[in-house]
Amino acid sequence: MIDHAGIYDWNSIEPPAPGLPRRRVQLLDDTLRDGIQSPSVVDPAIEDKVLLVELADALGIDAINLGLPGAGKRARDDVALLARHIQVNKLRVKPVCAARTHAHDIQPIIDISQQVGIEIEIQCFIGSSPIRQYVEDWDLPRLIQLSADAIDLGRRYGLPVAYVTEDTTRSRPEILAGLFTSAVEHGARRLVVCDTVGHATPAGVRNVLEFTRDVLDGMGRPEVEIDWHGHNDRGLAVVNSLFAIEFGADRIHGTALGLGERVGNAALDQILLNLALRGALADRDLTKLLAWCETASRVTRVPIHPLYPLAGRDGVTGGGRTSGW
Repeated sequence: MIDHAGIYDWNSIEPPAPGLPRRRVQLLDDTLRDGIQSPSVVDPAIEDKVLLVELADALGIDAINLGLPGAGKRARDDVALLARHIQVNKLRVKPVCAARTHAHDIQPIIDISQQVGIEIEIQCFIGSSPIRQYVEDWDLPRLIQLSADAIDLGRRYGLPVAYVTEDTTRSRPEILAGLFTSAVEHGARRLVVCDTVGHATPAGVRNVLEFTRDVLDGMGRPEVEIDWHGHNDRGLAVVNSLFAIEFGADRIHGTALGLGERVGNAALDQILLNLALRGALADRDLTKLLAWCETASRVTRVPIHPLYPLAGRDGVTGGGRTSGW
C-alpha cells in the first residue's frame, strides 16, 4: 500500500489494472503523421516540425513518425530534412515513416535513408477489416501479396519494417492470422495493432493483443514486437494504451494533445504523465512535457482546452475550487 503523507491510495490495491509495466515501455510520437490528419490541424512549417522532433528527443520518446513521403514533394522534402536533422545532431529518437503497401510509397523512404545515411523504420499499412476489404474489393490472397511485396522491398535494402493492419480491432481472427504470419515470414520486425476508429474497450485490447502474441509464439517468433496504435472515438484512447502495456504491447503510439483525425489519437502527453505517476519512467526527463504540449498547440493552431489534463490553463494555474462536490 502506497502512503504519501497519510494519503490512502486506493489505486495501489491489488490487483492493479492496468499494472505497473514490468519492462521498459517504448513510445512512438505520431504527431507529424497521424496528428496532422485533421481538418482542424494546420500542417506545421518545417522549422516547427524540427522543434517538435527536438522536444520528442528531449522527452526520451523512442521513435517519431516523420510523415508519409510518398504523399508528394513537400512531404518527401520535409521527411528528408527532418531525418538529416536527426542524423547530423545525433538525436536519440529513431526516425519512422509511414507507407502504403506499394512500391510508390516504400521507395521514397529507401531513397531518403540512403541519401541521409540513417536507418528509417518503414511502417507499411493495409486495411484488414471486412469493411475495408469490401470497399477495396480485396480478398485475403490479394492482401497477403500486396503486403509481402512491400515488406520484401524494404527488407531488400536492409531497413526495418513494421507491418500495420488498419482497423485491426474489427478484423476477423483468420484474416489477421494469415496477414501476421505472412508479414513475419517476409521479414517484418513488428506488428502494429490498430484501433483505427476507436472501437476497442480494454477487454478488446487484451483479446487482440493476446491473440497476436499467440500467433507469434505459434510461429516460434517471440522476438517480433507488437505496437499498439489507438484512437479516441469512445474516449478510451489513453486508458486503452495503458492497458495495452499491461497486456503485452512493446511500443505505444500517440500524439501531442491527442491530435489526429476525427476526435484524435491517444494523447501521448497523458500517457507519459500516467506512466510517470506510476514510477515507470525513471529513465526519462519530462521537464519539457508542458513545453511540448504548448508548442504542438501553437504550431498546429489547435488551442488547448482550459480543462485539458496537465496543459490546460485551469490545471496549470491551479485555479478553481479544491472540491467538485
